[in-house]
Amino acid sequence: MRAPDGQEGWNAVEYYEIVPYEKIVSLMYFSDSEGNKIDPAELGLENEAIDGAYDVTIFEDLGNGQTKLTFIGNEPLESAKNSGQMEGWIQILDKVAAVVAELAQAK
Repeated sequence: MRAPDGQEGWNAVEYYEIVPYEKIVSLMYFSDSEGNKIDPAELGLENEAIDGAYDVTIFEDLGNGQTKLTFIGNEPLESAKNSGQMEGWIQILDKVAAVVAELAQAK
């Protein structure tokens, strides 16, 4: 993740449940560039920063080649905005959209 000030941060994800075309349950946490979990305090984050976030992503086939993605995070929206988690998910989903667009063009 790249913060607005240009500072880079890393996250890693562990997947707990994957139901193809339906649902993904995962845990995202702060990591070093190699994916090793690190304590948020090591990054100078406030004590209220969470040590990991369980998230659920649900996929719903809308037909006509369209899929609805619903993301359910475990952190309140305002907290997610303040901690940078929201910005991180926006960056992740932008990258996923770029990959999907590239795959669609390759067909």
